[in-house]
Amino acid sequence: MNLDTAFLTDRGGRAHNEDSWGWESCSGLTAWVVADGLGGERGGEEASRLAVSRFLQAFRDHPSLSSAALSESVLQADRAIHERQAAEPALRRMGSTIVAAVCDGRLLRAVHLGDSRFYWFREKRVFFQSKDQSVPQALCDAGILRPEEIRSHPRRNILLCCLGSPEPPNPIVSQEGEIEPGDALLLCSDGFWGPLPEEEMERELGRSATASDWLHRMEALRQERARALLDDDNYTAIGVLAGPGPSGK
Repeated sequence: MNLDTAFLTDRGGRAHNEDSWGWESCSGLTAWVVADGLGGERGGEEASRLAVSRFLQAFRDHPSLSSAALSESVLQADRAIHERQAAEPALRRMGSTIVAAVCDGRLLRAVHLGDSRFYWFREKRVFFQSKDQSVPQALCDAGILRPEEIRSHPRRNILLCCLGSPEPPNPIVSQEGEIEPGDALLLCSDGFWGPLPEEEMERELGRSATASDWLHRMEALRQERARALLDDDNYTAIGVLAGPGPSGK
């Protein structure tokens, strides 16, 4: 399977970009990861950087699609942030979301913590998406909010779980699934998905021939929406388009 990968990141209307991203291939597997730092300026930047670097280090040490391996990679990222907090008290409030996916060219699994999202598209439609660990999502699960109201809820940025918090992290690992030619993946921070409804993600996917084209089409729409925002957040996205390999398989 050919996995065409592209990324974009920007500080948006903020003074600093507290998002981080990365991807790596190892032992026939590929891992993609996005993290959205919390804690302001240096704290958020450092937390997301540590989250990505430690997750990918854990992936290199034990490349695997298993649920246990993905959870352990997130736990190692959490430990790295806690170690940094202990070493430098000025950073004790820093934290980060994380979303990652690992694929061996046929099978795929994702993991996340917080409100950075994973989307899986099939036939140009959302086939699977992660569920935020946030107050609005909890209200939605309780039947108090409709899913489309999450984006505009005044407590949208209040997370129930993140890396670096005093409570032990509870990463959510998806079921293993088989990726098919024509499928698309999107890993992104809330600054990207927040102003961009899923219908527009789907529409622009249908108009795109490459992962880079898809991301930049979505970014243009996101920028139009962001002009009306009082707080234009950092945004980061990794896009992946799956196509046949060299043998056509």
